[in-house]
Amino acid sequence: MRAIVKTSVMALTAAVLLGSAVYGQGTVPQQRSVDGSAPAPAMSVRLPVEIGDKLKISFYETIDMAATKQNGPDQQGALRTFYQRMDLSGEYAVEQDGAISIPLLGRFQVEGRSLDEVRADLAVSFTTVIGRSANTDVKISDRSPIYVVGPVKNPGAYKYVPGMIVLHAMALAGGLDRGEGNLSGMIDGAREMERLRTTTLQVKQLLARRARLEAERDGTSTLPIPIQLAKLAGEGTARSFIATESTILRAEQAKRQQQGREIALRVATARNEVEALKRKLEQVDVQKDLRLERLNDMQKLKDRGLVTSNNILTLRTELADLEAHRQDYLVGILQAEARLADAEEASPRQSSEESASLAKEIATVDKDIAAAQEAMISARVLATILYRPNSAGEAYEIVRQSKDGARTLQATETSPLMPGDVLKITPKAVPTSPGFAAPVLPSDPALTQLRTANQN
Repeated sequence: MRAIVKTSVMALTAAVLLGSAVYGQGTVPQQRSVDGSAPAPAMSVRLPVEIGDKLKISFYETIDMAATKQNGPDQQGALRTFYQRMDLSGEYAVEQDGAISIPLLGRFQVEGRSLDEVRADLAVSFTTVIGRSANTDVKISDRSPIYVVGPVKNPGAYKYVPGMIVLHAMALAGGLDRGEGNLSGMIDGAREMERLRTTTLQVKQLLARRARLEAERDGTSTLPIPIQLAKLAGEGTARSFIATESTILRAEQAKRQQQGREIALRVATARNEVEALKRKLEQVDVQKDLRLERLNDMQKLKDRGLVTSNNILTLRTELADLEAHRQDYLVGILQAEARLADAEEASPRQSSEESASLAKEIATVDKDIAAAQEAMISARVLATILYRPNSAGEAYEIVRQSKDGARTLQATETSPLMPGDVLKITPKAVPTSPGFAAPVLPSDPALTQLRTANQN
């Protein structure tokens, strides 16, 4: 028995290796689906770099070191050595825009490119920035998994293997679940319907919040209803969301106005303080001039023997006190002017910080909206599939992500898969008995518009 199993395994391995060798030299032949629509495009097994891949990149810098030859101490040679730049080497994930970011070297667009092209670009950039050459090693350490959804025994995510086709993914998912009237599937469908409702509500709230943030950024007090929110929620429901955000908008604007008044009060207080100190300084200067004039007169009288030195000493003491006060006022004026400058700069600084904060919040809301819309689409697809237990054959679709959005491709059992693909298996409905009607999900044109907007 073991010998038979071993022989079968060796035969299967040889077949897989042979198939891989054939695919490695060309592409999987393109086929037509059963309904005549174009299937997923064929591709080479040697896939280029894709979004979501993790690249393990190592830089080995070349260094020429002086080395003494055995012929004599005066004859020098060159010893070439390499060492790994740990500050640059590491794992880098290909981001949604198809690029990776490496410290010192910058960002590199790698999506759709071969490893050799990426390696060459990194080597050139290293030489340009560092000033020395380096050997660069680039490997794909991990790729996005394949996702299988639909009437299979174990839907979920599975590790991508080069050369995978639809049948491979179905086999990993345990094959088709042929059970009819599956109660667990109906329950899962109800859960997906609830998830759809929750994510739809989240998108509505986020759209209203984005409208409020834009109004804050533009300095307007009115909050129009976004077209996308009106289409998704309806005019009446959209107004309730906008009313809530309008209340928040008025509170935020009142808060900013109060902060502006406080800044204006600080400016006025600092300016009054500067003016008051300057007036006191002028008074001290007048008193000082009077004391100096009197001192000159007393000095003349002393020279004639009419006054004593005590009178002159008293005047000099008074002058010293006045000079000390004068210096104190000068220091006070400088400090008050510094406070005035800080108060005058507070308003533009606050405006700049608010603009940056609003821009950051809007970007975060846009990201949350995109994620919630994808969750809506996913929940609706899963709910639709799980609510259709009866089928007569299956239709296959591949949802493929790119930096331009998601694309849906018709597929067959032999269509090739790429990392990150979602394989959607949809049962073909069969006629039911007159007394039975399968549950049908309500149509949602707004969701279709959201999905179209994401793809564009």
